[in-house]
Amino acid sequence: MRIPVLLTMLLLCASYGYSQQLDSINYPNGYLYFHTYGSGTPVIILSGGPGNSCLQQEEVALTLSKKYRSILLEQRGTGLSIPVPFDSTTINLGEAMKDLRRLLEHLHLKKAVFYGHSWGAILAMSFAANYPDKVSALVLVDPGYYKYSPEWMTTHMNNLRSRLSTAEVSLTDSLEKVMNAGKATDEQMKRYFNTIRLSYIYNKSQIDSMLKKINVAKSNLVMQQLMVSDLRRIHFDLTKKLDQYKGPVTIIAGKQDALAFYTYELKILRPGIKLRWIEGAGHFPMFEQTPEFNKQLLEEMSIATTYP
Repeated sequence: MRIPVLLTMLLLCASYGYSQQLDSINYPNGYLYFHTYGSGTPVIILSGGPGNSCLQQEEVALTLSKKYRSILLEQRGTGLSIPVPFDSTTINLGEAMKDLRRLLEHLHLKKAVFYGHSWGAILAMSFAANYPDKVSALVLVDPGYYKYSPEWMTTHMNNLRSRLSTAEVSLTDSLEKVMNAGKATDEQMKRYFNTIRLSYIYNKSQIDSMLKKINVAKSNLVMQQLMVSDLRRIHFDLTKKLDQYKGPVTIIAGKQDALAFYTYELKILRPGIKLRWIEGAGHFPMFEQTPEFNKQLLEEMSIATTYP
């Protein structure tokens, strides 16, 4: 179902300066919004977080739109895609995967290539494991975990902390205590996440420009908390189920990503994965090494889109 014409026109004429279409799908809990750029073979683009704005991956969508039909989803619980009620019954992995099915059905697609960054890669892998016939290829960028493990979470946080200064570690520790007590203000939470995000960037001289792109739009921290809680609750683990997906998997990752161990773990689990590294980049190679990232992405996408 299309959003009102006036709203569409306003959004298209806003500060974008390029052609795109914003559309939505009506479902029992509200509307699921998505942006479309370009034409050609469709590619579903999933941003990270969970809870990050889809606009964090808009530059990728624009790059791909030169040759493909880029479909950038505002995942449930982000942007305009706010379900009612907004709680654990509507924000969970199962519902997120149903949304991807809804999107394919709305677009009359039997299957598609899925691009996912970080959490978006987790969601793409989960969908491929549960609906293997709906995915022709996976192109993952700095993917997150394929199972929720306390051990991996410890490594995850320790790797991030190792890239912060003593003062930054002290700040995040104090803010974390306030957050765990449920007393953190929006400003304190914003400060916490902006400090943690310093760990995701390799070249600290680019901090200001990188954070501007990473924080292009407000993340939904409630969605993040609900989704992570659900992954813990269901003991999320694709160790065996990912084998149900027989299609190709490509990973593009920053060599200096604090979370690169997830990529290694995936490669161990599935040796056939094609792995491409980008030097001088952390968790957001599309921002830190844009020309090289775009080159590798377009090369891999030209292969991925040939699979039936």
